[in-house]
Amino acid sequence: MSIERLDKIEAVLKSKKIQEFEIYFVEKSIFETIFLKDKPENEREISDFEYFIRILTQKENKTGIGVVKGNSLEASQIEKNIDTCVLLSKINSSSKYDFPSKVSISPITTADKTILSDPLKIKNNLAEDLIFEVRKQKDVLPTFLRFRVHSNHSYLRNSNDVELDAKKTYFFIEFSLKAQENGKLSEFWNEGYYKEKEHLNLNERVSSWARKAKDTLTAVEPKPSDDAIVIFSPSVLKQAINPVIGVHALGKAHAEKISRFNIGDVIASENITIIDDGLLEGGLNSNSWDSEGNPHQITEVIKNGVFQNRLYDQMYAMLEGKQSTGNARRAENGTVVNGMSNFKIAPGDISFEEMISNIKEGYYIEQFSWLNPEEVSGNFGAEIRNGYYIKNGEFQNPIKLGNVSGNVLEMVKNCLFISKEREFTENTLFPYMAFKNLNVSS
Repeated sequence: MSIERLDKIEAVLKSKKIQEFEIYFVEKSIFETIFLKDKPENEREISDFEYFIRILTQKENKTGIGVVKGNSLEASQIEKNIDTCVLLSKINSSSKYDFPSKVSISPITTADKTILSDPLKIKNNLAEDLIFEVRKQKDVLPTFLRFRVHSNHSYLRNSNDVELDAKKTYFFIEFSLKAQENGKLSEFWNEGYYKEKEHLNLNERVSSWARKAKDTLTAVEPKPSDDAIVIFSPSVLKQAINPVIGVHALGKAHAEKISRFNIGDVIASENITIIDDGLLEGGLNSNSWDSEGNPHQITEVIKNGVFQNRLYDQMYAMLEGKQSTGNARRAENGTVVNGMSNFKIAPGDISFEEMISNIKEGYYIEQFSWLNPEEVSGNFGAEIRNGYYIKNGEFQNPIKLGNVSGNVLEMVKNCLFISKEREFTENTLFPYMAFKNLNVSS
């Protein structure tokens, strides 16, 4: 069916004598259960599709790129979309750009066959498992739960004979738990996407979230320090590393002269190695090809603290006379942007427990209310939502509401410890990491 839809769009493009074009077509299915408290409130099944058309107009040493998004296959609407795309390609202008050509790409598995064969059964079983684990918890009550199974099928075709498709399945969880004691009330609410069933780890995840809800009842503001040792959880680390290191490593940032990184520079502690892995098993952004049709690959970004390689999509690779590293991503409006795929940080040589035991005084942050570092400067300041004060190698008491501030670009130069344990958080596989010289205020 989808191939026929692609054929239909391509036929109109060719009838209008469009020489350089690309069609990116995505079918999406969502299967969802929503609970109010611990009772099912709503079941939803949604199936939809959308497509993006890109058309190029070459202008000597420049290229005009038109992009349109469509969700109707009516012939008149397709024609209207193409006409708009042609017009945009004539009035826009960027650096020289060509669509990728056909190359050999080895497929990787990014979809669970059991989900593809019966997504509703998988969703129902896992939703039941989730609510079962929630009901087992003592001293907490659920207020809201949402569980979804996602199934996507993406197709890419361009005028250079590129013809690709890929299937992907993944999960989404959102739920809140409340705790009450002596008239005090607290609630822990979190959400996340998870690529594999084993990443859901419902027993441990629900128990952890229940503990956070209960610990928040007794949490206090942290003791202030202007030279603090702070441990970031893998999920917090993702929020710090991706927007800053991920941006400065891009070919786009280098071309725009905002990257602080030069090849061969020492930019982090020698115990830090970061790899961009577009083929990472279990990575949310894993695929055999990027959103332009170039092969995804494994690129060493930082090795033992030294910056090794930039991440390129087709446009910025052409601009600098390089080869694409498969780092093109598709924005919601259909434009192609230069971006990281999956980041993984090499594990350290001590356990998380050993890391704690090595700290005389410090802080462990499981979650911030927000963490939005400024991409170029790396500066951040974030309120603690859930964490612990560390004293003499042990967790002393829960903390909340205080603020941690610093600079990500400086922080990675002050890494004390990296754990052996690593955890998947969407498109990252990160350990726990301890940094010095951060500021903690109450």
